[in-house]
Amino acid sequence: MKLTVRIQTIALSCCAMLAVAVLGRGVAAQEGFKNPAIETSDEFKQTFKRASQLAGRDPDAAIEEFRKAAKLRDGKCPECFQSIAQIYFRYGEYKEASSAFRQAADLKPANEAELCNGLGVSLYLLKDKKLYDEAVAAFNRALELSKGKLIKTYYNLGCALIKAGKEKEGVAALKTYVEREPSATDAEDARKMIANPKLAGEAFARPFNVKSTSGDELSLAKFKGKVVLLDFWAAWCGPCRVEMPEVKRIRKKYSEDRLVIVGVNLDSNRAAFETYMKQEALPWPQYYDGLGWGNKLGRLYGVTAIPHTVLIDQDGIIRGVGLRGAGLSSKIGELLKGSR
Repeated sequence: MKLTVRIQTIALSCCAMLAVAVLGRGVAAQEGFKNPAIETSDEFKQTFKRASQLAGRDPDAAIEEFRKAAKLRDGKCPECFQSIAQIYFRYGEYKEASSAFRQAADLKPANEAELCNGLGVSLYLLKDKKLYDEAVAAFNRALELSKGKLIKTYYNLGCALIKAGKEKEGVAALKTYVEREPSATDAEDARKMIANPKLAGEAFARPFNVKSTSGDELSLAKFKGKVVLLDFWAAWCGPCRVEMPEVKRIRKKYSEDRLVIVGVNLDSNRAAFETYMKQEALPWPQYYDGLGWGNKLGRLYGVTAIPHTVLIDQDGIIRGVGLRGAGLSSKIGELLKGSR
């Protein structure tokens, strides 16, 4: 399978289970790692470096090079397998990612705990009931190896236990996570699952608190109980302009006390943004920080292309990503059906 054709929606689909992010080194950062046991092979170093350089632009070629590097070390290269796992994970190939994480962990490197955590997340995201117990075992191993210091694993463990039908144990793990990281971004999500374990595994929207261009507060907490549509766009984006009339129709169709639309503008030219706003007379609040693709909310939600939408329900759970036109309107109607 060609990974280069996969759409990267991992930041949203994984909910708070982004354990790969806590691994010691990302693929790109591994280029300069130092390990005396493997510094003796110039061919290995060159192959590993080439693989690292390819990781961002040609994942298939990068994986092939990492496998070559591992072969040069007689298969005893946890860094190689970890890098392979991270690439597969990034593209949503969780089966392949779990296999590579397992290969890395089996070599017993110093970061074995983090690798076990990554293995557990990959297994969990396969959404196979037969694999939840295996994911639980991986998380428990990570906690054992880290002596409980890999705190995010308690969150992951709690979700996996609940999905495995062990609700009481899962809630206990989530409580441990909240006790140890009460102010963490995911702590509120954990509290929601403690109160309602059926929410385990849902994609909770990332909380934010920013100011609109008119100075009003924009936050998930403020909009609690309403459906929220985040519409990412820019004045220079032709497809965004094509989609804007449909967003206007949606605004007219559904009442403001039930649906909140927040425009997130990715222009770096404020004049262009303001000119378009004046021409179109967009009535819903806009967030603009002038950072273009570095936009705070864009980064928070992993936006890499526009137009892009994120649809969040009354409980703060993401119910749609990238929906447009009639499909977007229909999904909003579905979420609002029966609500007051």
